[in-house]
Amino acid sequence: MTDEPKHTDPGPKKKKPLWVRLLRTSIGLVILAVLFYLIPIKGVVEALRGANPLPVFGACVISFTIYWATADRLRRLCEAHGHGWSTWEIFQINLATRFYGFLPGGNVTGIIIRFYKLTGDKRHYMGTAVAMFYDRIAATVTLCGVGAVFWLLERPSGSWQALVAILASMLVMILALVVLFDRSPGPVVSFIRRTSSRFIGVKLHTVRQAVRESRTLSRTQTVTVFTLSVASHLLGVLGWYLLCRSLGIEISLITVGWVRSAMILATMIPISVSGLGLREGAAVLLLTGYGVTEESALAFSLLVFFVTTVLIGLAGGLVEAFRLLRPNN
Repeated sequence: MTDEPKHTDPGPKKKKPLWVRLLRTSIGLVILAVLFYLIPIKGVVEALRGANPLPVFGACVISFTIYWATADRLRRLCEAHGHGWSTWEIFQINLATRFYGFLPGGNVTGIIIRFYKLTGDKRHYMGTAVAMFYDRIAATVTLCGVGAVFWLLERPSGSWQALVAILASMLVMILALVVLFDRSPGPVVSFIRRTSSRFIGVKLHTVRQAVRESRTLSRTQTVTVFTLSVASHLLGVLGWYLLCRSLGIEISLITVGWVRSAMILATMIPISVSGLGLREGAAVLLLTGYGVTEESALAFSLLVFFVTTVLIGLAGGLVEAFRLLRPNN
């Protein structure tokens, strides 16, 4: 499937200006510097050195399993746009994306490279962009849903702000999901679509066409996409719980369930690179309320970053190295 030649496809967005990227990196580094100024780094290092390797290994296995589940989810979304990727191929692309996120430009660089890799020889740029956007909405909706359920199971005192943030984020994502992708919209959604179409006009014809393609997903496929997303988040809760246990942090699985959602949402605030500093600050803020020391909370956040980002990025680097060294390249 290809876009019609007469329509100019804008392709991926341009990279953010250098000063924006430097500012975001600086903000993250400043937050980290403040945390390490207030929290003795010696205690953080000792907590990390004392981590039990067996639970960490289990968390690493879970992290790669999650990447496989999310690759299968994205494969199903890409199929609606004529892409024939296998789960294994998208799994490798996702790993490589994490690796390229370490390069200048951070996540923006990774996303752009992922975009072009997923587009392949189809050159259906807008279809790829819509599939990636749908994938992100599904992941965020289910992240918030899982977090809200765990929060309600525990009902921690003094943490209602976290629930409000989780529910507000979920509401925004659900509205976007319904407005864009619901195949049987009600009168309100239909009105919003007609109104937006008048403003958009014919210049974004390929956008509307790509969105219509996503709406062709069967109900079974849609349910499977969200089931895979929920399963990946539940596995993530288990992985984070294992990391807590490795550091001797005594909090329940239910607590980890909503704290994880809150921490990940904090990293989505676009004022740093890869959630640098935000993840650590959220961990200290949320976990110290359960009697966890600041050193252990900061060590836990750094261990999460290593298992879910650094380790995956290193694996992506190996994937890219093997790809470049293959004879047919």
